[in-house]
Amino acid sequence: MRIPSLWRNLSLGLAAASFAFAGAVFAQQPVSTQGMQSAQGWDLVGATVRLDHALSTKNARQGQMVEAKLNSSVRTPDGVDLPKGTELVGRVDHVRASENGGPSALSLVFTKAEMKDGHTIPVKVTVVGAYPSDEASLAVNGDQTMGSAPRHVNPQTRVDQEAGLLNHVSMHSAVASHNSARFEKKDGDFTLKAGTYLQVGIAPRNQNVMNQGA
Repeated sequence: MRIPSLWRNLSLGLAAASFAFAGAVFAQQPVSTQGMQSAQGWDLVGATVRLDHALSTKNARQGQMVEAKLNSSVRTPDGVDLPKGTELVGRVDHVRASENGGPSALSLVFTKAEMKDGHTIPVKVTVVGAYPSDEASLAVNGDQTMGSAPRHVNPQTRVDQEAGLLNHVSMHSAVASHNSARFEKKDGDFTLKAGTYLQVGIAPRNQNVMNQGA
């Protein structure tokens, strides 16, 4: 299966080591933690989710709820099972609407997982890939097919997905960041449609505490 090579490695050191997966290049070198949380100890498992509702920079508001549903069941490295259909719940952390055709941006942060049985756990989520909601849009924008999510996401990972794949919207993320992802467009507003695919790394938030105390 051919995968789009539209993500760039964010080079942050002289001895940067990197690997490619699903068309992305993930930086493995240490990253600056200025304005970020410590990423040490996170062990994120890969998964794919789909947005429940559309989000637009025209009318989204800071604090607005965001939900995305797991496409398949996953088990975190510490044994927490997240069944298919589990909802990742979060909020819009920042939004900037376009003015006079200028740039726009929207940041999301997912904070908890709600399972069908009503059980809820706090989670750390980092988006490592974003794809259109349907194959036709994917073909128009990338002329390629979406790959599988990575099995695991390195704690030092940073991703910069260029604007050619997701309806001219770029995506930026880092495990060390407070946000799950930041989406940007250089000229005008944009909408993340309902059903937009997000490939993510996910871990229970208490995992970091356990790992650092081990």
